[in-house]
Amino acid sequence: MHFHIEETVPNLTDEMYETMSDNVIALLKRSASTSLKVKGNQAFTEKRYHDAIQLYTQAICFLADPIFYSNRAACFSNLGNMDRVIADCSEALRLNPTYIRALQRRAQAYEVTGDESNALFDYTAISILEGFKNEGASEASERLLKSIAEQKAKELIKTKPHRLPSSVFITAYLNSFRPDKNIDKLPYVLYEYEGDAYFVKAKAALEQKKYHESLEYIKIAVELGCTNQASAFNLKGTLSFLEGQSDVALEAFDQALILDPCYTQVYIKKSDVYVEKGDLKTALANFEIVAQMDLMDAEAYYHRGQIYFVSGHHDLALKDYTESVRLDPTFVYSQIQLAVVEHKLGNHSKAVDIFLKASTQFPTCAEIYNFYGEILIDKGKTQGAIGMFTKAMALDPTHPIPYINKAMILYQNLGKPEEAIQLCKNALDVDPACDAAVASLAQMLVEQNRPSEALIYYEKSIDLARTLTELTHAISYVEATKTRIRFLQKYGRISK
Repeated sequence: MHFHIEETVPNLTDEMYETMSDNVIALLKRSASTSLKVKGNQAFTEKRYHDAIQLYTQAICFLADPIFYSNRAACFSNLGNMDRVIADCSEALRLNPTYIRALQRRAQAYEVTGDESNALFDYTAISILEGFKNEGASEASERLLKSIAEQKAKELIKTKPHRLPSSVFITAYLNSFRPDKNIDKLPYVLYEYEGDAYFVKAKAALEQKKYHESLEYIKIAVELGCTNQASAFNLKGTLSFLEGQSDVALEAFDQALILDPCYTQVYIKKSDVYVEKGDLKTALANFEIVAQMDLMDAEAYYHRGQIYFVSGHHDLALKDYTESVRLDPTFVYSQIQLAVVEHKLGNHSKAVDIFLKASTQFPTCAEIYNFYGEILIDKGKTQGAIGMFTKAMALDPTHPIPYINKAMILYQNLGKPEEAIQLCKNALDVDPACDAAVASLAQMLVEQNRPSEALIYYEKSIDLARTLTELTHAISYVEATKTRIRFLQKYGRISK
């Protein structure tokens, strides 16, 4: 079916054209385009999409209105021509950048064609422009962000080299175990290129906090074989686990248990691997084996308590921490966690008493003051918490977490963003691989409308990520920040 101008505008003489004012011309164009749009809408309603496309096209000839382009895009959408949908919506948005309906249609078309990045941008723009009141757009943004991050993470993890976390993280994990008595079993004579020599090198590097070197040495020691092969497998498994290689770690731990079925520490570390995998049932099953062999000690109760704590079973965690402290009053981490869980259970005065006693027993332990500060934050005691974090920083200037905790108080409670940002940077100075410092700093910069700076740190978090889950999480923040930057470049701060 064809439509002609004569059907929609009156007959006009040449003289009328010659004397017509600009206003009259504009009115005629508007009248003709409106008439054509009405007919186009009718054709669309009747699902005569090709006719509707022709009518909207004629309307556009009279007046380049974004609504006409968007309506024509709707026709192309129903005909499955997504490239034309995108083209028409883009033209509509060139004429009216905040036209929500055009953004919506283009986003849907991008998603159908597999262009998730552009679809994410359009849905994000809708969300921001409508003050985050458009639930559909927000849900679509989250869905696409998740999909993009998962796809990119799966590809990146294939070629991403394994890396150990920050030295502070490794040290804290190793310190949560008491000294391994088995590790000192060595022959009297060492030969340079034999397994025992590499075992000694691995142990020395571990003590010097040269964890990457320790891992490389222990791999050689295990391959060559050494007198204390069970301990060698234990160390290899431990560092492999921290490097994010769970399967390699489990294999090493299993080899250690073949050589020494009563190696309690190995069962505990196996349980940590399963916790990382999200398999709490198997993690706890390892402690059942230890209990059946009557090998539950302060260390085992502490680590099982940790599983109960992170899974929200605070009553069970309390029992295990209490037993750990009873069996070994010198194991500081059990005392710290006992205080923390008492606080979680609402027994704040008990928690304070435990921290005060622990600070007397272990006056140089920065962890005590850091955790004490955290429970003071929960109680709204801002100045007291700042004092604890400052004390922790003085006791151990190389520990980044007190810097971050103090920064969060300054940022959230005292409204001092610049001081908070500087403290996070200080945390990174003492531990460049601290993922918590990177994440906190990036989030603060985003909230301070400094997304380009934030992006630098979010991209750093991709380098620091060790597991697929961590990598996916990091990439999602990078993609969200890039989308935010793109929005600001296009729309400025009109929706601040």
